[in-house]
Amino acid sequence: MKTIKSILPILIIIILIFSNCTGSRFTIKERRVIRNIEPDKIMPIMYVYNQKDSIILYKISKEVKPDTTNKKLIKLINGMYTTVNDPQNMGVGIAAPQVGVNKQIIWVQRFDKENSPFEFYLNSKIIYYSKTKSKNIEVCLSIPNFTGTVNRSDTIIIKYDLINSKSITDTVNGFTAIIFQHEIDHLNGKLFTDRMKKEEEK
Repeated sequence: MKTIKSILPILIIIILIFSNCTGSRFTIKERRVIRNIEPDKIMPIMYVYNQKDSIILYKISKEVKPDTTNKKLIKLINGMYTTVNDPQNMGVGIAAPQVGVNKQIIWVQRFDKENSPFEFYLNSKIIYYSKTKSKNIEVCLSIPNFTGTVNRSDTIIIKYDLINSKSITDTVNGFTAIIFQHEIDHLNGKLFTDRMKKEEEK
């Protein structure tokens, strides 16, 4: 009995470490999605109208470990960029759940920067929402042929990781702030239509 009690704390630590490591790794299904990515070709988009796809879209995504040597991570990031820049269906942002991977990865077009570059971020979180809000028309790659008006904060403060493990805190305003809120909602298993429903219930 004493032996069990003495090793119990060690077992708990091992379990916690293992759970944290596996949480940041890609699942078997996610690895399959990444394996099927072809260079310069768009990835299949998850649609809310599809039952299997909607399960992924409404699931909360897990953090991903920043790693410049992780070939799967880099392949996924590049595939997402190709997909959001598809001339047939160009967007201003995309989140990993939209391509079938429940990891905290997003691409956002930074209209608040010179030349409006696309940039990707890992483990993005909003730590401040301004009380001042604006209503804007939104669309989503996962909800084709549908637009809606959503009330969102004009200014946000976000924290995110770069692939080199550097952690950044950034203040974002205007339209780019709207994009960040939309994409980070995806990481939390929410769509802009859920925001619309909440507004209607008020």
